Amino acid sequence: MTEILVYSPAVSELEQLLAYSSLFDLNFHYCQTPSQALGAYARCKPHCFLVQCETRDVEELKLVKKLSPVLPVFALTSSTEERVGLRILDGGADYLVRLPCGSVELYYQLKNFLRLTIQAQANNNKIMHVGDLQIFLHNNQVMLQGELVPLTATEFKLLLVFVHNLNKIVTIDKLYQEVYPQSEIKYTSRALNMHISNLRHKLRLEEFAALRLETRRGKGFGMFYSQINNAWGGEENE
Repeated sequence: MTEILVYSPAVSELEQLLAYSSLFDLNFHYCQTPSQALGAYARCKPHCFLVQCETRDVEELKLVKKLSPVLPVFALTSSTEERVGLRILDGGADYLVRLPCGSVELYYQLKNFLRLTIQAQANNNKIMHVGDLQIFLHNNQVMLQGELVPLTATEFKLLLVFVHNLNKIVTIDKLYQEVYPQSEIKYTSRALNMHISNLRHKLRLEEFAALRLETRRGKGFGMFYSQINNAWGGEENE
């Protein structure tokens, strides 16, 4: 069930407009006052806000952004004034629909909005950070200081193993199992060393004292980060 906090001075009209949407997996919590909105927000823990704004001061939008600046906002307005729409979008709304609008059309607008925002939130939760290094788990990409780092599939797998075992030595046997789990080919240590050397070079680890990839002869390899307590700003949520 998707919980949506609805904040509007004209609740009765919105209830009729959202009647069709409420037939599906959407649960609306209607609020007309700031105190009602605060109570509903603490109680229902919404996935997003639906707010109706009719004037340039967009006070309703300001209120929900104070409740949570990160939750997505679906905005409605019956104003035909362009400046009102601009103020709504500039004030932090992620989506704007002008009224009048049919209840079925509004449902599909909401459905599309939720699909896009939930997908974006899911992708944001699949980013790992180690210092200036960003690892995007949903598309197997890596960025270093804002620049894309072109890793091969094997190099990306190795990086994930090292990051999941940060500040630890990973044995060569474990690296083989993680990187080549389904393969019947016996990979040589020379091939593994080549991939690790390429990874070290592409990540420019020699330039960053805080992050390094160490070799322990006879034991394995490990990625070490000297500021580990501050590393996980946007860690993966599995």
